[in-house]
Order: sequence, then structure tokens, then C-alpha cells
Amino acid sequence: MVTGSVRIWVGVGTLCALINWGGAGHPACADIVVYTLPGTNLRIPLEGKATVNTGGTVSYRHKRGTLHFSTRDVQIIKTPSKYARYNIQAQKARSGGDVDSMLELSKWCISNGMLKEADAALSSAWKADSSDKRVQTLGMLTKYRRGTVPSTPSAEQEMAKFLNMKGMKVARSRHYILMHDTSDEINPITRKTAAQHRLDLLEKVYDSFYMKFALDGYPLAIPRQPMRVVLFDEQANYLVFVARLSPELKNTAGFYSPKDNIAIFYRQKSDEALEGLQQLSQSLKTLRDQVKRTRVAGAGEIIRFAKTLELLIDIVGENQEIEVVTHEATHQLAANSKLMPRATFNMRWAHEGLASYFESPKDASWAGIGAVNEQRLMWYRLLAADTEHSNIKFIVTDRIFDYAQSNGAQLAAYGQSWALTHFLMDQHMPELMKFYRLMGKQPEDQARTEQWREDTYASFQEIFGNTQTLEAQWRAYMRSLKTDTAKLREQL
Repeated sequence: MVTGSVRIWVGVGTLCALINWGGAGHPACADIVVYTLPGTNLRIPLEGKATVNTGGTVSYRHKRGTLHFSTRDVQIIKTPSKYARYNIQAQKARSGGDVDSMLELSKWCISNGMLKEADAALSSAWKADSSDKRVQTLGMLTKYRRGTVPSTPSAEQEMAKFLNMKGMKVARSRHYILMHDTSDEINPITRKTAAQHRLDLLEKVYDSFYMKFALDGYPLAIPRQPMRVVLFDEQANYLVFVARLSPELKNTAGFYSPKDNIAIFYRQKSDEALEGLQQLSQSLKTLRDQVKRTRVAGAGEIIRFAKTLELLIDIVGENQEIEVVTHEATHQLAANSKLMPRATFNMRWAHEGLASYFESPKDASWAGIGAVNEQRLMWYRLLAADTEHSNIKFIVTDRIFDYAQSNGAQLAAYGQSWALTHFLMDQHMPELMKFYRLMGKQPEDQARTEQWREDTYASFQEIFGNTQTLEAQWRAYMRSLKTDTAKLREQL
């Protein structure tokens, strides 16, 4: 943070000016506003449009409302908008005009969270050559994605029995059945109920997951029954429920139960982690009402800060929900697509690495697939120098999780698993898919003995080859991996 003046990073502004278009109805440029909550170390990145005003304030337009900051508390990065970058990729694809070009464009769209544009690219690929086997496979996938999986009365009955809680309601989408206790009130911003909004997010994860693997040449099995999800409106109700299952679950923000094949969440806006901010917001709202009546000096800044904090809590809660849902929904999809069969695939590093790879970091509303998560990267780097615990064998044999006794060790295990999976998905996808398939063929309830660890590592070596070489490649890859914000800073 720069005290006393706003820092505006405009190194990529020239590119924005050269592009000067972002597609119909979309701006060519976007702003990344990094806001530091006064008196704290809490930094919140926001994407939208910022205007520096006279008088030392910055106005930021977000879909949930306009925020007003002091210039002392923000940094602004100017960058081409997602749609401007999409148009550059689309122009390249249209220049090629063939199936390969359009499929590459669709891949780019999926990686950047642009599902509608990915489907449009697939449609163009079909027009280019409908006899192409890849296009035909993707066409069949699109048919299943857009269709609705039929439900049965027994599904609701089994979920109700599993929950054994009163006041739960049922909502449906194409591929999910949701049991929830949230309000049926329409949110004025999303124009949906909380249940509908959650189902839409789940469907987005579903589409992204299946399209990612199909576009890479690995179409996965489609579930023939709706996947089951539970959403609690309050964290307190979630904690009451999970206490019946396992004491260890009390520290989770959501989880997937392979045994029951159900994903369980609560609305993050009720999280205790946000409680302090919410209490501060409520106090400020009370103070805001008082200063409106008394017109005391500095009233404008108090009113502005109260409104800003209220909206920020809403935005932060929404982004946390996206991160949790994309992570746990990936666990459920991996099991139901047979990529990681729930009865036989019991390698935690692979499960958590894949889910972390697909999760959308909480500092972005929808970052697409494979976005570099700043928190995961930090936890990887914290352990990277400890080669006794940060090495391929220690991770692949699941010692990274089995030996983790503290919360910090668990977070480091997630970081290492995410890092290795990110590398293998990007650089060694065929070998990784072969390894997943082999591990999915293990006997049910395979004991995690030392012999199992050695056999697992031997299988990994057989598929990937020399692990010393692979380790060196992984380290080099991770040294080059940067968050989007870090990349922008380098362009200044």
C-alpha cells in the first residue's frame, strides 16, 4: 500500500488503447483494485472499473454496487479486459478457420471461465468439419450437458434420511438435486434465490470439468442420476450436522462424502471468519445513521466507509463460496465420472491436488480452470526448500498427508499436491491420466501399508519415467509459475 497517494499501475494501458474494443457490450480494459482495509493487513483484490476522483477518493463499480475508497487505501492495476483478450484469441482462431484452431479457442475459453464463448467455438468447429471424431464426441457431450438427468423419489428420501433434519427443502437443476434450508427470497442483485444461485454455480463447475477433459482428449463417464448436494443457510446448522458425522469436520467450510456420495456446504456469508467484519459493519451502520441525523464533521467519510464495508463483506463471502464449491464439487465430479472411483481410488494427494487445480481462488469471482492460487502457491513455497518432505515420492505415496499432524502441515500438504498436479496437468497430461486409471483399479478398502506405498511409487515411476528428471522439471515449472497479478506487475 502507498500512503498518501493512490498507486495506479498503467504499464499495460498502451495495450488497452491499441485494442480499443472488448466485444459487443464489453469494455476493452478492466481495473484490478487492491483495497487494504484501514487498520488491518486485509488486502482484497477486486476486478471492475475504477475512477480516481478529485478530493482524494476512488469510485469502483461492481455488479453488487459502487464502492468508494480513499486513495490512501487502494492500488489500481490497468489491464486489458477478459473480453478484449478473448477477441485476440478469437481473431487468431478465425484466421486459422479449421477444427484445430476452434478447439484451441474453446480450450482457452474454458481455462478463462468463459463457458458461453467455449460453446460458440465448438459450434464453429462443427461447422468447419462435422465428421471430425473429436468434434462428434464434444457434440455428444454438449447434448448431455444441456439435458436434464431424471430424478427419482428415492433420491429425495435417501437424502432426507441422511440429513435427518426438519425444514429442509428441495431444488433441482439439470444435473443436481439440492436439499437446503435457505430463504426463497429473490436476491435483488443475482435475481435468484440462494438455492438457484448455488445450483447455477454447480452447473458451471460441471460444464467446465467435463469440457476440460474432453477438449484434452479424455472424455469422462456421465452420471445417469442427479448428483446430491446439501446447502445450509447458517454455519451453526452445518456444525450441528457435521458433529454427528465426525468431530474433524468442524473446521471445514464444506466437504464431499464418498461413502454417501453427497457434497455438503454452508453459505460462507455466515462464516465465523467474517463475523468480526460483520460486527464492525453493523456498528458503522449504526454510526452512519447517527451522523446522518446530527451532520457531524467527517460524516461523509463515515457513511462512505460503512457502505463500502457492507458491500465488501458481500463480495468476499461470495468469492469464498466460489472457492469452496469449485473445490468440493470437483471431488464429487471426479468420483461420479469414474476418473477417481469413490470405492477404489483412495490417494488423497491426487484427490486434493485435482480439486485444488479446479478451484477458483477466492480473490477472483470466477477465474476459470488452473488459475494460480496465491495461497496454494505460498504454502508450496514454504515447504519447497525442505526436500525431505517436498519431493515427488513423499507426495505420491501420500506420506505428505498421512504424516501431517498440524493445521499448517495440512495446508502445506495441499500446497504441494496442488503444485505437483498443476505441473502434471500442464506438462504430462497423458501420463497423469494413465496413472489415475491404474490407481482406480485397486481393490476396495486397499490397506495403506508400506508395501502399498512402495508399489504405488513403482507404478508412478513406470508411467512417468525417471523421477529425478521429473523432479527437476517440476521445480523449474514452479519457479516460473506466477499469479495473474504478479504477471501484470512485471509488465509495468
